[in-house]
Amino acid sequence: MDRRNFLLGAAATVGGLAAGSVSEAGSTLKIVFPYAPGGGGDVLARLIADHLEKKMGISTIVENRTGADGRIGTRDVKQAEPDGKTLLFTPFGTMVLAPSVFKDLQYDPVADFAPVTQAVTFDFGFATGPMTKTKTLAELVAWLKKNPDQGNVAVPGLGTLPHLLPLKFAEAANVKISAISYKGTVPSLTAVMGGQVPMVCGPLGDLVAQARAGTINLLATSGKKRHPQVAEVPTFIEQGYNISGSAWYAFYAPAKTPTAEIDKLHKEIIEAIRSPAFQERARSLWLNPTGTTPAELAAIQKEDFELWAPVIKAANLVPR
Repeated sequence: MDRRNFLLGAAATVGGLAAGSVSEAGSTLKIVFPYAPGGGGDVLARLIADHLEKKMGISTIVENRTGADGRIGTRDVKQAEPDGKTLLFTPFGTMVLAPSVFKDLQYDPVADFAPVTQAVTFDFGFATGPMTKTKTLAELVAWLKKNPDQGNVAVPGLGTLPHLLPLKFAEAANVKISAISYKGTVPSLTAVMGGQVPMVCGPLGDLVAQARAGTINLLATSGKKRHPQVAEVPTFIEQGYNISGSAWYAFYAPAKTPTAEIDKLHKEIIEAIRSPAFQERARSLWLNPTGTTPAELAAIQKEDFELWAPVIKAANLVPR
């Protein structure tokens, strides 16, 4: 893909008048969420949709177009008319990790989409269970060096940040860690708490309850700074490892959506993100509300792709 034209979609202006406006009477704004309903991302999409409907005076719906690890819904937005009436709300995996993980992506995350805004970020936790009895990264490194054939980490899916973060840690600490993929964080935690696997990495909010109950030891968080809701847990960086990684949810429109429509949608979505209802709900889900310009989102996407693509390659993941 052409990374030099990273802002291509956001900069498109031709055809603005012909494309129409999302504020036209009788129009419908569609937000496509390419995963199943009920999760945190789906909840946030519906909060935003409710805000947009009330503020813009148009029908706003959320469609869950699931399948193929988010690729089906993402591809469908690529193929939608660039008229400001279709948006993609997606976690960063479809736009950052997927190009390195899948052979037949059927969309270009840069050329086929116009960034609108990042909505939230979220961090990950790295923890150990009863197999190691370790409470710090230093203790874990010592254990891994004594037990080089037992360095397995339970993760909720291969090619995800919970998979890649431990690999970066292993490289930095000069130890061996191999990932075992489970279908979600809950079975990953079950394996670790049951002593089947020594380590687990997953979304921070999914690990905290067990850490506070004492069934796992939360050794590090993945942000550049400590997470305010678990300020007692140090980051990788604080413990001497230059490792950080946060995931995010963001809004995109099809490429060539007129700049005027992008600007209008951006303004209203930012207002929704800053609303007390969104802020409170996001934080209850361990998500950090942000809100960026289209250009800032494009830069974040580019930076994250360049950070994680080499890690995926080094992991020798066979493209699916």
